Amino acid sequence: MATLQSLVTGKGYDASQGIIDEVTKLVPELATFAAILINGTSFQSVAQISDPVTGFRTAGNGIDASDEGYRLDNFNLGILSGLCQRDKALFDADVRGREAALTAAAISLVRSGMKSLAGKVWYGAHASAEKFDGCATLCADALTVDAGNSTANSSASCFAVGIGEEKCHLVFNKDSKLLTSAELDWNEGTMDGANSKPVPSYWTDLTCWAGFACRNAKAIARIANLGSGSGNKLTDEFLAELVSKYAEANDGQNPDAIFCTFAQRLFLQKSRGTLVRTTPRTSIEITAGVPLEYDGIPIIATNSLSDAEAVWSAA
Repeated sequence: MATLQSLVTGKGYDASQGIIDEVTKLVPELATFAAILINGTSFQSVAQISDPVTGFRTAGNGIDASDEGYRLDNFNLGILSGLCQRDKALFDADVRGREAALTAAAISLVRSGMKSLAGKVWYGAHASAEKFDGCATLCADALTVDAGNSTANSSASCFAVGIGEEKCHLVFNKDSKLLTSAELDWNEGTMDGANSKPVPSYWTDLTCWAGFACRNAKAIARIANLGSGSGNKLTDEFLAELVSKYAEANDGQNPDAIFCTFAQRLFLQKSRGTLVRTTPRTSIEITAGVPLEYDGIPIIATNSLSDAEAVWSAA
């Protein structure tokens, strides 16, 4: 299964590997999800929406064909764009040297682009004709657990996802500048200063096509309406229900990863209680460690998920 990092290596962009490795520490979903390259800005693919029908038959008798479990979906990429323009004199004066300073600026630009893309994985990109849905839109009501928070714009989600080319994955145009981030072309030009007069500058552009696709409608499950009140914080009980819903829809197969906000991971940590270790002289309370897994499924906290979502309700 290819990931963003392996695509960079496979394309021979060795100079970009360090930048991608460093940036994806801040956006762990982009290091976890599978990734594919395509020509162009959209593609069609067969998506599975239900299992084929099979059964036993007697000798000499046929069986009805079933093809309603698949459909041809259109997947679009969005335009991820960023323009970095900086005062030329500042970079020329940097003690590290101009090239090192420009590389640092490129890392900052790529970091911002990655964070933008990671957010769209969960909530989608709908601002233009080139759009794609995120996990919140793609998750079926039947695969959603309602945690019960009803306070406006204070909800959070926890997602269980199946990862792979036949499930959930990232999509990049094969010439995406995210893959060649160490080779961004820096150009000389001018920019408007604070006094609206021209300033000599260096500038570069990150514009590229990127997106997210899910080819199996059962590859996403969600706990919605998590909050900070009694009874709606993330707990192992909620995770059990989440994983159960996913596994039931996928013939017993567990999700590949569980994603939540840092705040909800902390609630989960606190819900797991403390261990009291008693010695002849004292008792020591040891708080449960940071939750890294549930039943062997990695738990990954990310800032790309929001603690200020609208209240979810079934359609």
